[in-house]
This record gives sequence, C-alpha cells and structure tokens, in this order.
Amino acid sequence: MGRKAARYHVGVPGLPQEQLIGAVVRSVLPERPALDVDTRAAVEADVTRLVATQIGAMPGFLRLPYRCALLGFELLPVLRWGRTFRALDAERRRAWVALWDERGLGPMHAFVKLVRSCTLLGFYDHPRVAAALAATATAAPVAATA
Repeated sequence: MGRKAARYHVGVPGLPQEQLIGAVVRSVLPERPALDVDTRAAVEADVTRLVATQIGAMPGFLRLPYRCALLGFELLPVLRWGRTFRALDAERRRAWVALWDERGLGPMHAFVKLVRSCTLLGFYDHPRVAAALAATATAAPVAATA
C-alpha cells in the first residue's frame, strides 16, 4: 500500500501549501541547464516535494511563523497588483520574490532564502539535471589554457 504524500496547509482552508510552494519554486528555478518540457515538469514536481518536506520537518515553533510568512507571501501581492502570488504572471512572480529578498524585512528575506536554498539544492542534486549538466560539459569542453 503506497503512502500518501502529506499535504501541509498554510492555515487557510483549501489552500494546499504545496501548490503555493510550487509557484515559488518555479519562480526561483534557474533556466539552465535547458531541459525538455516533460523533464522540467518532473524536476519541478520533485523539487517542490523536497521543499514542502523540508518545511514540514521544521520544528513546531518555526513552522507556524513560516506558514504565516507563506500566507503573507501569497496574499500581499493583492495590494500591489490586485492578484495573489499564484495568479501573477512569471515576471511579476520573480519581481515579488526579488522584492522580499532584496528589500524585505529580516523574516521576509529569511523566507526567500530558505525556499531558494532548498530549491537550488534539490534542482542541482536532481539526477536528471546532473545528467543534463554532464551532457553539456562533454558537448562543450573547456579550452585548456597554456
């Protein structure tokens, strides 16, 4: 019998945390190496699960403030663009992440730093990404310097 994936909620009924984390993950994932559409979707899903699992594994005293930050991250774009974070286009999502990262208060920056760090670790550690990087490295060897 397979184990069902845990669904963490931000505290708002019907708002699965994993959907929101997936939107944030897609906003911070690097574009390179180039991956085909199906591979990229599979990698995004795996990385999103990793980030959600890391959040779920936080000690209780950190989980609640983090979930509050996640809720704010989702809802506060309404004040600027009239839409929640998940309803924004990709460019505005990246701008919102950058705003929290560069000009946000300490907890806002920490929120983005945690998601970005876990995302990049999961992305570059993913076997499909590692294979794409290896293929790119063998296709274009670095010229030796004399």
